[in-house]
Amino acid sequence: MTDATFGDALTRLWPRAARAKVAAIAAVAEHVFTEQGLNTPLLRAHCMAQISHECGAGTIGREDLSYSTHGRILEVFGVGHHSAAVTPAEAQQLIHNPRDLAERVYGLGNPKKARELGNTAHGDGFRYRGNGDLQMTGRDAHRRIGEMTGHDLESNPEQLEDPATAFRVAVTEFVAMGCLAPAAADDAIGVRRLVNGGSKKVPVSKLNGVNECQVWLRKWKDALDGIEEPPKRPRGAPQEEAPPITQSKIFKGGIAGTAIGAGEVARQASQTASEVASSARDAADNASAVGTLLHPFLSSASLPWLLLAIVIVGAFALITWERWKKHQNEGV
Repeated sequence: MTDATFGDALTRLWPRAARAKVAAIAAVAEHVFTEQGLNTPLLRAHCMAQISHECGAGTIGREDLSYSTHGRILEVFGVGHHSAAVTPAEAQQLIHNPRDLAERVYGLGNPKKARELGNTAHGDGFRYRGNGDLQMTGRDAHRRIGEMTGHDLESNPEQLEDPATAFRVAVTEFVAMGCLAPAAADDAIGVRRLVNGGSKKVPVSKLNGVNECQVWLRKWKDALDGIEEPPKRPRGAPQEEAPPITQSKIFKGGIAGTAIGAGEVARQASQTASEVASSARDAADNASAVGTLLHPFLSSASLPWLLLAIVIVGAFALITWERWKKHQNEGV
């Protein structure tokens, strides 16, 4: 990509940006990209998508925070959207009140976020609010990225008013946040989480600016030459055919195991049938013996003796039935 190609794309995609800003960025872009390892059009497209969104296509230098409605404050900093969890009552008091809002969401009014950003003193929330082309936020980031680029941004964050400096710092921060890996994989959501999304626990639907950044990404991909996106399987394309299941070791082993198991089951069933037959023969013999024993009584007309015979035969039948059920259960 030549300086002219990038400059033309920047001019076309940032139509409301100051011409001096566009010219200054175009003049240093190739050097900055190369210096920071953005050596493919795809990486540059991802970086520029994030920068374009954060700086409003070159129209935003410092985060304004002067919101005109409490609804917008709640959308950005309210419960479920930001760790500050600004309430509706608070939002009403923070309309057109950028200093207090900055202190509430980035400063000591939000202790957890203040520690994360390194904002330790009163007023740090506003002093180190979003700054530059990637809207770098917090005292720690200003110090760390400033050291990486040779600028004392902690003492003088206003240095990012210079377009070339702001661009170089933004690209350096993009790399420092670990965005190159997801960008190389064309993972737009992964890149956005690193830039301004926080934890993976945040659902994509609540990821700040994710839709806008994807629109910007498409614009930059179309504008830059030589974009090679990672291959993706077309929707509806056939899956790679797996070998037939009959050729698998699991299947073959299963057949052998099934044959062995079937033989064992057959052997046990035969044994059980033999035992049941033996029990049946025993029951028949017992019934015959009982019949012989009770013959004198059954020939009499005495009813009590008849009932006794029925009870005894029933008892033998019950014993035989229970033994048969036991063999059946053991043979299953």
